Amino acid sequence: MRRTTSHRNFFPTNGGGSAVSASGSSESPPPPPPPGDESTKKVRKTGISKVVAENSIVIVAVLGCFMCVTVNGLMQKLGVNPKIVEVKEAEKTATLVQLAKIEDGSGGPWELPAVYIGGKLLGGVDKVMEAHLNGEFVPMLRAAGAIWL
Repeated sequence: MRRTTSHRNFFPTNGGGSAVSASGSSESPPPPPPPGDESTKKVRKTGISKVVAENSIVIVAVLGCFMCVTVNGLMQKLGVNPKIVEVKEAEKTATLVQLAKIEDGSGGPWELPAVYIGGKLLGGVDKVMEAHLNGEFVPMLRAAGAIWL
């Protein structure tokens, strides 16, 4: 039997939305970004909270996560190009702590992917799919300015 690798990068980095890495680990300094990668530098300089505030749709995702790919695929099919912040598995806990600080004491995401629409946390895959099936997801995207039709 052949074994497949589950740690593939399925997020498109050209064409659609933009994928960036996030660092939030306080144990050691993050490695320097590759030269010419300005979007990664922006996230490292300003933090995830500023990225969430500046973009209408943000998906904070674990690198290679199937559920993250599912949420991104749904948005791509609806014509939305979300800003994707990819996090390594080792940085996941620190990133969740940073995201909890954005919510001002109202909690935060418990798991990734975390989907932010208009700077507010919608939730994970379950909340996105629930809103989509109830017909509430497209109006949310319109209100955030992510789609026009």
